[in-house]
Amino acid sequence: MKRFLAALLPLFCLTACAPKAQEYSTDFFAMNTFMQARVLGQDAQQTATAVEQRVNALDKLLSRTREDSEIYRLNHANGAAIETEAAAYIALALPQIEATSGSFDPTVAPLTDLWGIGTEAAHVPAQEEINQAMAHVGWENIQVNGSQVTLKNGAEIDLGGIAKGAAADECAQILRDAGNEGLLALGGNIYAVGTNNGKPWVVGIADPDDTADYLATVAVQELSVVTSGDYERYFEQDGKRYHHIFNPATGYPADSGLRGVTVIDQSSVRADAMTTALFVMGLEKGMAFCEQNEIAAVFITSEKEIYTTSKVSEICEFSFVGEDKGYTYAS
Repeated sequence: MKRFLAALLPLFCLTACAPKAQEYSTDFFAMNTFMQARVLGQDAQQTATAVEQRVNALDKLLSRTREDSEIYRLNHANGAAIETEAAAYIALALPQIEATSGSFDPTVAPLTDLWGIGTEAAHVPAQEEINQAMAHVGWENIQVNGSQVTLKNGAEIDLGGIAKGAAADECAQILRDAGNEGLLALGGNIYAVGTNNGKPWVVGIADPDDTADYLATVAVQELSVVTSGDYERYFEQDGKRYHHIFNPATGYPADSGLRGVTVIDQSSVRADAMTTALFVMGLEKGMAFCEQNEIAAVFITSEKEIYTTSKVSEICEFSFVGEDKGYTYAS
């Protein structure tokens, strides 16, 4: 998100004081968000251009709203089996759906449309409307057979929960294949490839109440850092905040007591899906799930507490800096 990038950019400067390798940065807009690719090493500009081109290609393939995309074609196939390149990316989502027992579910598209969060039409729907939309929600409606996909029961897919993760994973490999290092900031998905002139990359975890600032940092290399929060897209009605992360079991924005979840993982796809699922689960269930599945996660609660799972300290350096903002580091 644009505001998340604003919090991240000062950290780029903090970690780049040593003599630099050849460097090139490109800023662009794709997948409905602002992105940046910062590449270090020989032919950095060529690599950064390849990153931007690949992200734009995936946007065209996986967008739900672009009428020339494969996902749009699939969603408007009226239940017919479709041969599509997008099948490989839907297949990437299925293990994350199963692992989280559907807390991450890309078939919430009808709810996204109904609530209109992030648009001028945002509103709280009537319960009857929610019930009607929920009749088409359920990951069991997705069938993938090789390159063929079938959506049953009027279901529609929204791959927004893993699309930036897939882009980050593929673009990180583009840097590796070119012998480059760098930092990819693809909206809320960050991928630190290699080092920053021999040092880890430092990524900020945004303050939900002031996204131009951060509450904590993680020093990482060869890892993705993905954040989801209730401050990214939302509206308020009658004093209540309604955000874009839906609970597939209720049809409402997840009311889990969390403001944000960050996951650090080698797979940006996995981290992307897990931030959504953990936000839906809430702190207690989410922490337990992470410990059982060795997931490095940072939880920010509505009570201004920050929790980290044990895996965080194993794979990166976590620093809490939110005392002055009234936050406490609980674990």
